Amino acid sequence: MKNPKKQAQGSALITLLGGILILIAVLFLLVKLATTKYEGDVAETTEDATETRIMPVGRLVEGDGTEPGQRTGQQVFDKVCVQCHAADASTAFSPKITHNDQWAPRIAKGFDALLNSAINGFSGPEGGNMPAKGGASDLTDEEVARALVYMANKSGANFSEPQAGGAATAAASDSAASGATADAGAAGEAPKAEGKAEAKAEGKADAAPKADAAAGKAIFDKTCFACHGASSAIPNIPRITHKDEWAPRLKAGKDTVYKHAISGFNAMPARGGNPDLSDDEVKAAVEYMLKESGL
Repeated sequence: MKNPKKQAQGSALITLLGGILILIAVLFLLVKLATTKYEGDVAETTEDATETRIMPVGRLVEGDGTEPGQRTGQQVFDKVCVQCHAADASTAFSPKITHNDQWAPRIAKGFDALLNSAINGFSGPEGGNMPAKGGASDLTDEEVARALVYMANKSGANFSEPQAGGAATAAASDSAASGATADAGAAGEAPKAEGKAEAKAEGKADAAPKADAAAGKAIFDKTCFACHGASSAIPNIPRITHKDEWAPRLKAGKDTVYKHAISGFNAMPARGGNPDLSDDEVKAAVEYMLKESGL
């Protein structure tokens, strides 16, 4: 029979030796890891690999993250056009998506005519004013064309979506060519026009009239009503007679409100999309809306 005392001593010795061996192995691996150098082939280091290694941890992406010129028709519609062309929009004179009866007369004019109005803006004879590119100047002509096709095809048309450099570019080129022809024709009349313009400017400078309340109402009815009307359904836009919607904006000061109206702010185009308005006329329209809103 084995001696229990000797057996216990033997087990303890084996455990001790095993622990020492494990400790030595761990120390060896740590030393090996600390002293090992990474050697790479510099010739195999590509430019993309370098950019990836030095890329910041965080990245700021503006807008929806889509590269300029690559937005689909639906993306442009959801971000820009929906404000006036949504199926349930209350904007006057603008054709609503899926309302075939509103689009039919416009579709009959042809894609090129529609695209020209969408890119360069359009003022209706009975009212209504669409700013160039829906007020989103960062859109490319192709993106505007895709949005137009998206809306029209859901409203009874059967247009083909233009490819990059296609119909949209051609329409823009035609517009530029027409502008160049007009400029050339006007060059001969430049001296006369210049003289008249100077006389007119002098007359304005002498009189220095400011747009009054009546003018403000007229501008509102023609330009601002579509978005700022009392029953407008466009989100995040202060509506006339709604004091609670205007009051927070006045906290920044009336000059700031003027500046936003003149230069544009977020989705609102400069001067409400009507570049012919003077600063005083824009201010008169703002004053009219504020007054009608009890401010």
